[in-house]
Amino acid sequence: MATITLTLSSKSDKATKQQEVMMRLTIGSTTRRAKTNVFVQSEYWDSRNQSIDIPNWRMLTDERKQLKTALQEKSMKLEKIKNHVSSSVDKADKQAIKDDVNWLKTLVHDFNFPAQQVEQEEPQVTTLLQTVSSLIESAKNGTRTVKKTQKPVDNRTVTQYKQMHNILVRYLEQNQLDDLEITSVDENFYKSFVQFMYAEGYKLNTVGKHIKNLKAAINALPMEQRVNCEFIEPKKCAKLTEEVDNIYLTEDELNNIASLEIATPYLDKVRDQFLLLAWTGCRYSDLPKLNKNNIHTMNNGGRCFKFEQKKTASRVVIPILPPAQAILDKHNYNVPAPMSNQPFNRFLKDVAKLAGLNEDVSITHTEQGGRTEQHFKKWECVTAHTARRSFATNMYKRGYPTLMIMKITGHKTEKAFLSYIKVSEEENAERMLAGFEF
Repeated sequence: MATITLTLSSKSDKATKQQEVMMRLTIGSTTRRAKTNVFVQSEYWDSRNQSIDIPNWRMLTDERKQLKTALQEKSMKLEKIKNHVSSSVDKADKQAIKDDVNWLKTLVHDFNFPAQQVEQEEPQVTTLLQTVSSLIESAKNGTRTVKKTQKPVDNRTVTQYKQMHNILVRYLEQNQLDDLEITSVDENFYKSFVQFMYAEGYKLNTVGKHIKNLKAAINALPMEQRVNCEFIEPKKCAKLTEEVDNIYLTEDELNNIASLEIATPYLDKVRDQFLLLAWTGCRYSDLPKLNKNNIHTMNNGGRCFKFEQKKTASRVVIPILPPAQAILDKHNYNVPAPMSNQPFNRFLKDVAKLAGLNEDVSITHTEQGGRTEQHFKKWECVTAHTARRSFATNMYKRGYPTLMIMKITGHKTEKAFLSYIKVSEEENAERMLAGFEF
């Protein structure tokens, strides 16, 4: 027996304060869900009867008349959708519904947008390379936006899309293929493509990044073109990610770098920029915002940076700690403009080597499907992002609450923030022992 359940989405539109009515179809142990494209404010939703509640106002102003009419139309539309689904379920092969995860979504979508069901004698099949090329083009012309900020994706993301395209071309060439139809992008392709990237020497997180971007390209297609694509099903083709063994620099190591006598101007500039990041917790992309125009005086007389982060558009307020103030004073608040990321990281390693960061470091990661351990000197592992990781870890070791540090770094979730904390098992044990008196 099939059961249809209607509920309101937990998310509401910021402008209209309306929530979308969601439909759930249950057949035995199988559940299918779909959006109805019917929106209503929660105060006019009867959750008990799973229907729109039409107000019985005695006095009808023009505004109330319009609202009541709109609610009645939505109620009728919702009833029609429900009847259409119920009738379709009765006529359909139940096993087909169970096999097709998008059966209900497609049915409701086609009911709401019948004009989009124009049949062609020979519909053009969108291929995988065409799909990726379309993603790159939408990113380049600004029509593809970041979901959280609704801003166009940056040039770095466009570069990642192009890298994915090039890897895909090499994969197809190796398999003597010109292209693949979207319906052929299945679980077998996923496994084969992952192994190909491992064989080319890519690490797990890089492989996972390209899988994620390829899923994004396919998900950008109209529903009818991706409805049977296995590649975007999480249970069959999972995202790949792992926590990376990254280093951080202790406060003593940062102070040692600060005390270096560096005669080479460009290395001195790189040193100061890195330290400013390490005492503010900023990303390298936000370095230009650490200037006097973004400095504000707080109620207690202390000073801080206030700006919107480039990557996430989060507003942050960052206290100017004494080591950061020293850098600002040294440059009379005109911190040198940053260079591109690659030469910065290269020169930064020279600074770290001058500082004597010669500790042996082992880095473990997944490569070609297996765990691999590599050994380096610590100075070889220092990058611009080491500064942000160092800030988070050092403030955590000082005992500041996690949420307080997150307000400064701009992290939205504790899970994401904790991936930055690089306290070793021994350091963690020492901190716990320090809290007890014997």
